Amino acid sequence: MPDRFERLHVTGMTCSSCVARVESALTTVSGVEHVHVDLKQGTAMVSGEHGLSREGLVAAVVGAGYAVEGDAAAHDASDSAVKVSAESSLNSLAPLCVAVALIGAGSLASGGIEGFMGRFMGGFFLVFGGLKLLDLRGFVSAYAMYDLLAARLGAYGWIYPFLEVALGLAYLATPNWPTLHAFALGLMLFSSVGVIQAVSRGEKLKCACMGTAFNLPMTTVTVVEDLGMAAMAAWMLWGPSLLP
Repeated sequence: MPDRFERLHVTGMTCSSCVARVESALTTVSGVEHVHVDLKQGTAMVSGEHGLSREGLVAAVVGAGYAVEGDAAAHDASDSAVKVSAESSLNSLAPLCVAVALIGAGSLASGGIEGFMGRFMGGFFLVFGGLKLLDLRGFVSAYAMYDLLAARLGAYGWIYPFLEVALGLAYLATPNWPTLHAFALGLMLFSSVGVIQAVSRGEKLKCACMGTAFNLPMTTVTVVEDLGMAAMAAWMLWGPSLLP
C-alpha cells in the first residue's frame, strides 16, 4: 500500500496527449507507484513510497514541457529541474526543424531552385495541415489558447487545418496564382498576431503548429515560422515584378 500521496496542479495541458505525457513523465520518478492525471481539473495525483520526492515530481513535469503551480515546491524547484526544462524545450523543437528541413530538401530535389517556393509552401501546408487532422479536437483546444479568431469563434479552429491542406494542394497545382499568394499572406500574417502576443507576454503555451502529435513549446521559432511563410507568399505575389 502506498505510504505517500502528492497532488500537483499542472498547467499547460490541453488534450489527452498532454495527459499521457505528464503521466509518462511522473511514472519515471523513483518511488512512484500510481499516477492519475485529470485534464479537466488540471491535477496530477501521485502515490508511492515514503521516500517519494515532491521536487522530483515537479522536475519531471517541468521536464515534460509543462508547469506546476500553487505551492512552494513549484517555485523552489532545483536548478536541475530548470536545466531539464531548457533541454526539453530545445529537444521538443527538433520535430519542427526536421519537418521543415525535409520539406525543403524534397522541394529542391523535385525541381531545383526554379519553382522552389511554390513546392515548399505546398509541402509545408500539406504536412502541417495533415498533422493537425490527426487529433482535430486536441488541435482546436490548443489553438484557441492563443489564436485571436479561434478563441472567439470555435468553428474557425475546426476549419483551419482543412484550409492549410487546401492551400498545400493549391500551391502544388497552381503555384503561380496571385489570389492564392494573397490569401496565404493574409492568413499567415493574421495567424502570427496571436503567436506574437502570446510570446511577448511570456505565456507558456503549447504550439499547435504541428497539431498535438508533438509537444512543441510556443517560442519565437513559431513567430519566425508564420512570418517566414508570409514573406514567401509576399515574394511570390510581388517579388517577380521587382526583378529586372
